[in-house]
Amino acid sequence: MKRIAFLVSIFSASIAFAQQPPIPSQVFLWDNGMATKNNNGITARMLFNGSAAILAKHGILGVEMERGRQIIYKDQTTESFFIIKQGPLSVTLNGKTAVLNRGSVVCVMPGDMVRIDNTGGSTAQFYEMIYSSIAPMDAERGKTAGGSFILNWNDVVFKPTDKGGTRQFFDRKTAMLNRFDIHVTQLNEGLKSHDPHTHTNEEIILMLDGNAEMQIGTDHQKANPGDVVFLNSMVLHNLTNVGKTPCLYFAIQWN
Repeated sequence: MKRIAFLVSIFSASIAFAQQPPIPSQVFLWDNGMATKNNNGITARMLFNGSAAILAKHGILGVEMERGRQIIYKDQTTESFFIIKQGPLSVTLNGKTAVLNRGSVVCVMPGDMVRIDNTGGSTAQFYEMIYSSIAPMDAERGKTAGGSFILNWNDVVFKPTDKGGTRQFFDRKTAMLNRFDIHVTQLNEGLKSHDPHTHTNEEIILMLDGNAEMQIGTDHQKANPGDVVFLNSMVLHNLTNVGKTPCLYFAIQWN
């Protein structure tokens, strides 16, 4: 019960207000996230929290779990999306259990329960994206699209490109979103993702590996492993690999 109470208290304090401030387009550093640690070996850090064009409430937590710890999540009014940053983690969703390593993802529809256990030998880390839409939740739409699901990194096909490669995780509807599109890009040293451009969809860039420079409007900001970039609709942007190794990052869009 304490485990559940801790996560609910973090949620209530961070994204459950009636109105949320707009999220700025910028890089949010993992190391700068406001951290709260409980006495059960779990630390949650708020990377960003607010609202935007599609989502009335939108936050990303970075969670660290000491080995042997367990967290149970369930909420009727929000949807959650998890990305494993450092595993392994044992995840049980709708009665099915999978052991997940870095880059694996979990999407949980409102009302479903997910249990996360750190069964490895060291501290594990993951991101939780918590969100609810401005438009009314459509539970039937989420169910028809396939409901809650787990995707293991090793099951997502890597497709080489002239700049590195991509992994298309999914492009589907959910209870909160008319479209949820997630892929991972591997960008080789010295290259840019594309020329600076804009698009209607808001976007998150979540860095797994490498060192990047993000152009956001007329500004340029560094983004390193663990950092998260939020881009509002129609904000000019691109990403350049400024490191000595390939960049690896999630690109997340929705409408």
